[in-house]
Amino acid sequence: MAPEPVETNLTFRQWAADWLSRRRVKDSSLEKYEIAIRVHLNPRWGRQRLRAIKKAQVEAWVQEMEDDEKVANSTGEGHWKVFQMIMKDALQNGKITANPTYEVDGPYVGESTSYVFTPDECWAIYDTFPERYRLIPMFGFACGTRQAEAFAVCDDVIDPARSLLTVRRQVLITKETHYKRTLIDRLKTSPRISSKDVPMPPYLLEAVAEYKERFPPRVTETVLWEHRKKIADCKRGSARALFQTPRHNLLHRNHFNDDLWKPALVKLGIKDEEGNLPTFHDLRHTFISTCLQNGIPEHTVAAWVGDSVDELRRTYSHLLRDHADTHGAIAAGLTARPKLSVVRDAA
Repeated sequence: MAPEPVETNLTFRQWAADWLSRRRVKDSSLEKYEIAIRVHLNPRWGRQRLRAIKKAQVEAWVQEMEDDEKVANSTGEGHWKVFQMIMKDALQNGKITANPTYEVDGPYVGESTSYVFTPDECWAIYDTFPERYRLIPMFGFACGTRQAEAFAVCDDVIDPARSLLTVRRQVLITKETHYKRTLIDRLKTSPRISSKDVPMPPYLLEAVAEYKERFPPRVTETVLWEHRKKIADCKRGSARALFQTPRHNLLHRNHFNDDLWKPALVKLGIKDEEGNLPTFHDLRHTFISTCLQNGIPEHTVAAWVGDSVDELRRTYSHLLRDHADTHGAIAAGLTARPKLSVVRDAA
């Protein structure tokens, strides 16, 4: 059977729109793809015929991004990844005969750095926060939860007998939820996993028990999310959410960050080396870094936080390199030649 003829006049703009219409990813990712195409890729490639894009042009574009001081390394990498996906998809669908991104190195991206809180800083944040919300940062630094996961903790996911927290919900505020705070009964931002179990330290279990007496959990509607289904098409359930506003609403990230998180850090004088305020996500980095620095295996930490081992290695490679010095002597001793024992004949 003869292959379909290549469409000689198909432009990058046309194929990018087709590619975007077929994406089945989380709402926030789709929005990032759309912005990258509309604001950055189409102005550069939109009118060009897809089959006319050459490898040399792509290499020159990558160099332009690296040389442009207005384009951050991470931003350039994001544009590059979207461009790569579009061109790969065009090749797979027979729209081009060769992929011009093949064997082209994308923009340079340096190691990401994150702020690691000290234990004193973590507890100072806890003491500074209003009583109604002070457990939320604790879930970040004690269990490594993301902010949306901490907002969504309900009393049915805490197992005091086993000292476990099962993370399986998030509070989402997206275009798909009509920007309404919505409790989603699955980790929609991590489609490859439906839940993750994290050990809860005794101090957190005690704090939760005291908190529930002061602020009894309230029944809240949840979306029983299913992969490849839109939120509007999913069934509904209920759960007793720990964290709500005085008006019994779920937490909004903007209110939390602007009115609670940032004022607490300013009051305590906590800032990074460049004078910026650390983010809530840095609590998660603190948890992961502390675990890795204290010898907890990377595959265990990855399971706790819902990342792959490869993702963990990319982000925390500097900590894993430190293990070579810390554990190198032990590893060398394991493979050393055994000492010969002297066997004496019995007299």
